[in-house]
Amino acid sequence: MAFWNVTGGAQVTTFDANGNAVGTDIDQGSVRAMSTGTIFGANTKFTNVPLGEGNPVITIVSGIDQGGRGVVAANAAGNFNSGEQVIVKATTDIAGVSNNTLLFGASDSAQSPPINQAGQIEVKLYKTAIRNGEFNPVTAKFDTEPLTVAVSGGWNLGVGVDNSATLIASGTDDAANPTQAVPGELVYMDGDSDPTQDEYKPRTNW
Repeated sequence: MAFWNVTGGAQVTTFDANGNAVGTDIDQGSVRAMSTGTIFGANTKFTNVPLGEGNPVITIVSGIDQGGRGVVAANAAGNFNSGEQVIVKATTDIAGVSNNTLLFGASDSAQSPPINQAGQIEVKLYKTAIRNGEFNPVTAKFDTEPLTVAVSGGWNLGVGVDNSATLIASGTDDAANPTQAVPGELVYMDGDSDPTQDEYKPRTNW
């Protein structure tokens, strides 16, 4: 496991008789108070930090395309606050770039699934990184970020394969992919202590 000396800007490679990294503070903490008044006196072990003041946590999106993880890179060809006014059924460009998305004002529901479902399951390998000694407990950061992501966890019990990358195409979620033969599923109890898993009868009244 690696230790980093923030002040010195270098990795700590020496340790004391107790096995603690030399130059690191492992016996210190902060107490967040519920008011601006000092309800806990700061001492050598703890620092009083009023709740809502100082070191706020702010997350800033990098703007770099994350490959389907919710962040799409900005269109570099556009100019901020330029082009036509953004009006549904009238706008033909956005930020000076030709774009007819708002011109039609339709929901494009034909391209949306009738039942929402997960398209892909991704797992961040936190435990793998910790086992490999890639987490620094002093800085509370991993040596390499972002962490490795594995597409895994969407197991198709019917065919015995992991369909995490193709959940929609493979129809892994039975409840979100009804058919005429199996329009839905239900669970009921008929006096027994164990619930019964069943399927609705086929739909034939078209």
